[in-house]
Amino acid sequence: MRVIKTLIFIFFLTFSAHAFGKSNDYYKQTLSHILTQCNSECQKKIFEQEVHQGFFVLMDAILNQFRFEISQKEKELYD
Repeated sequence: MRVIKTLIFIFFLTFSAHAFGKSNDYYKQTLSHILTQCNSECQKKIFEQEVHQGFFVLMDAILNQFRFEISQKEKELYD
């Protein structure tokens, strides 16, 4: 239980600190909800949802960066 809370807290701090994170208010509300109103099953479900969404946002950003770099290489080739 304590490990799950620690992982959730670290995850929220990590993703709220970078450019793809949600607003700090969202994380404050979610964290307070998890710590006060959720049982362990609810905590697990919320954590999994946040991880999945964070992963997909991160992968989308990586793919967009690759697309940009490929387009820049194509420009260099044809210029």
